[in-house]
Amino acid sequence: MRTISSLLILVAAMLLSLPAIAQDVREERVSFQPGRSGADIRGSIRGYEIVDYLIDARAGQTIEISLKTSNLSSYFNLLQGSDPTAIYVGSTEGNDYTGVLPDDADYRIRVYLMRNAARRDETADYTLSVAITGGKATAPSPDYADGLAGGPDFWQVKGVPAGDTLNVRSGAGTSNRVVGALANGDRVRNLGCEMAGTARWCRIEAASGQALTGWVSGRYLVEAGAEPNNGINSQATGQIPCSPVAGQPTPNCAFRVTRGGNGNAAVWIELPAGGERYVEFVDGRPEITDAGMQISFEKISDLYLIRINGSERYEIPEAVVYGG
Repeated sequence: MRTISSLLILVAAMLLSLPAIAQDVREERVSFQPGRSGADIRGSIRGYEIVDYLIDARAGQTIEISLKTSNLSSYFNLLQGSDPTAIYVGSTEGNDYTGVLPDDADYRIRVYLMRNAARRDETADYTLSVAITGGKATAPSPDYADGLAGGPDFWQVKGVPAGDTLNVRSGAGTSNRVVGALANGDRVRNLGCEMAGTARWCRIEAASGQALTGWVSGRYLVEAGAEPNNGINSQATGQIPCSPVAGQPTPNCAFRVTRGGNGNAAVWIELPAGGERYVEFVDGRPEITDAGMQISFEKISDLYLIRINGSERYEIPEAVVYGG
């Protein structure tokens, strides 16, 4: 009986030492002021709240993390991307960490309350200090888009996960709106790069005269020549039936499309009243449109009938997406 009781006590103690269940997780992107390699972040959590601080870093860089907190049951873990296996666990090793990062990746600093404190709905006010130095930040590989000035005339998109596309944004950083998309193999003109926090972003212009200019993450760009790329990033223009206003006749609207292959395409539709409507196809499905707007569709034979915000209607043939 004494052995069983001891085992139960040990199990209970282990459960109390586990991080809080992620019932309320929020994410915040960490950015450093120009000329600085670190930042102090002040925050507060209560109960089962968890905050994940996201930071883009390179293999070989050194990261320093320190958590000063008002609650002795508050800690941080360091994770790579969404991998649940922590590189560092604060509850067992303390609230100060210095180490060399293993990969080019998005890293996640997770601040939480231990289960015993979370159950009592306790609060922790904290200051999280983060610094990243050395490694490829000062001596980047020449293969990828690593310079902030100069570089090749053209980049090629590389390393985007299978079936996915690379967002082109209106400014440097993920907080800016999406204005287009590229796929692996696409060639774009290099208009220069800059840092957004710890991440390198490059301003590009789609090749072959396509009217698409914007910013993409430099980690997906490699040096390329200006020669044609065998149909990848193939572009076309034309007319499609459109009805931007419910109850009005259906005129034709001019469009232009950039195709990435495998049913991935970005379509821009010129609206009769001015401006454009953006539709992104992923694996042959129209899934993304302008920020704040809802998209739905049905497919009849080889025709996509697309509705945006319930009232706008666009008819896009399958050939627009796949070519032919």
